[in-house]
Amino acid sequence: MQLKQIISLLFVLIALTACDTSLMVQSTGVLRDASRKFELHNGDRRIIYIPMRHLGTRVYYDQIQTAVDSLQKSGYVVFYESIAYQVDSAAQRDLYDRKFRKLTGNRLGLQQCIETPGDTSRVLRAPLYRKLGQRIISQPDYSFFLVNYETAVNADIPKNKLLDDFEFRYGTIQLDACDYNTPLNAPYSCKPIKTALKNKFDKEFVMQQREENLASLVADAPQQKILILFGTSHFKGFLRNLQARDPRWIKIK
Repeated sequence: MQLKQIISLLFVLIALTACDTSLMVQSTGVLRDASRKFELHNGDRRIIYIPMRHLGTRVYYDQIQTAVDSLQKSGYVVFYESIAYQVDSAAQRDLYDRKFRKLTGNRLGLQQCIETPGDTSRVLRAPLYRKLGQRIISQPDYSFFLVNYETAVNADIPKNKLLDDFEFRYGTIQLDACDYNTPLNAPYSCKPIKTALKNKFDKEFVMQQREENLASLVADAPQQKILILFGTSHFKGFLRNLQARDPRWIKIK
């Protein structure tokens, strides 16, 4: 094959890959502006669940901000998602970070295509997003959404507890020299943990345990009107667990 033909073939492959990735990104919903919400009630109490995305347009997050502000003024109390660490030292956090990286590795998908900004004033720079003509930002802090922290409830589980619970059930996450010597902000190419254990962590702890915890907190809460800000993918599991506790809960919207 001549050099020109090889170069032409490479350009075609790159173009096809970019197209497929563009379709994949659009299918995740990050380019949709209109924020959704689910409404539940069990007769006496009401829940509004706003499914959050970790990436979206500024318009999308502005719409959520308006909704949160309005609902809080009408008496709703925010229950929010946050797996922020609860540890005593930087050394503890470093160890948990390395164990978490061992379990999750370098995930394929969007995080390999984009640069996640540290604040909402920066825009993801991937050419993919520029071609789609959208300003995509990472999810702002809850202060951006005007959450009233005096009444709001962190309805999640700290990342360190998720890891502790995983190790209690499946054994200590073994780190090797590569894990300790590779900086946390560097590309990760150490020996991966078994795929079966990764899948168990995702399914049983990242998903199921957090959904059960959210449902438990909401079911036992004294508040009559609750506004939940939690990931899109957790709604079905949350609702299933909530209805298992009280079948009177129904989705009305």
